Amino acid sequence: MRVQSVRSTTCRIPLSSPIVMGDLRFEAREYLVVEVVTDEGIVGTGFGMTRDAPLAAILDRTIAWRLIGVDPLMTEAIWAALYDANLTIGQRGLFMRCLSAVDIALWDIKAQAAGLPLWQVLGGARQTVPAMIAGGYPREGTTLAMLEAEVGEEAAAGYGVIKIAAGAIGDDTARLRVAASAVGASRLAYDVHWAWRRLADVLPTVRGWTDLDLAFIEDPFPSESPRLAAALRERTGIPLALGEDVTGRHAYRDLLEQAPPDHLRVDATTAGGISEVVKICALAATASIPVLPHIFPELHVHLGAALPIVAAVEVTNPDREIDLFWRLLQDPIRPVAGVMTAPLRPGIGAPIDQAALTRYAVERLVTSA
Repeated sequence: MRVQSVRSTTCRIPLSSPIVMGDLRFEAREYLVVEVVTDEGIVGTGFGMTRDAPLAAILDRTIAWRLIGVDPLMTEAIWAALYDANLTIGQRGLFMRCLSAVDIALWDIKAQAAGLPLWQVLGGARQTVPAMIAGGYPREGTTLAMLEAEVGEEAAAGYGVIKIAAGAIGDDTARLRVAASAVGASRLAYDVHWAWRRLADVLPTVRGWTDLDLAFIEDPFPSESPRLAAALRERTGIPLALGEDVTGRHAYRDLLEQAPPDHLRVDATTAGGISEVVKICALAATASIPVLPHIFPELHVHLGAALPIVAAVEVTNPDREIDLFWRLLQDPIRPVAGVMTAPLRPGIGAPIDQAALTRYAVERLVTSA
């Protein structure tokens, strides 16, 4: 089997209202979809968020042409060759997002060729995985009563962990207390999205949250400042979840040494693909730190079904327009009673809706022999 062509499509899906995460503001969700076509007719699909960066162009220039004619089943050799050939830009960031999408597509090919779902190729530990839900974004017009109702709905739906997004810290004590009153038997978590900068600015407020029994505070400071996060935990006792935007096993090794979190966040679409995330999960397992993948449940359910160290798979409510990737899929995966079930179809088992891909496409690049 050989790679015949690589198709990279950038899709932009407008949001009905902006998502604001600290200093970050998104009017639309933009995704890269990579399709690796083989001479035996198997097509592997990889994907990820662009974060409004020119990923298709980077992939076309640094990766796609190197794939033509190679055996797609040699995932480890391909990953190393692509990384080493781009070593000066490969440590983190945009290139790693491109490499991630390609690696995911190659694993999709490998599992299809084996006639097995990806989670069984990766190991196979269980078919069902707990789900945690992310929501509670402080959008314009959202009241405390609306937040309380949202959290109550997610608790009634059976999610073990319900995570709300941070707003202005001056407003968030009231928001957290309302959410805590509605969370019932579930656990409440709080995602800062790297918005805080100085420990002294937030510590007096966060110390007032110690009675809320938060499951964790996620990414309170930029990932370049893990010791600030560790200091926050030391002075408040509130657990941490860190790592959503970290890329590559070496950066995760450093994070686990400098500020080992209570929960490790990973994203196979960012950190280096399936090949790299399996290694990162192994690092977490050596320290018994549970792993919580970042969205893309159609992919990460395979990680959770394959590896026991994955504690839960993150999902969002499609009606709330947080993550819109499901609009590009023929058959989006959904949790039932707070539980995800890994598919039995060969490969990732999440076929792309080609009509939707065309409808939302803003750029398409094709590399072929």
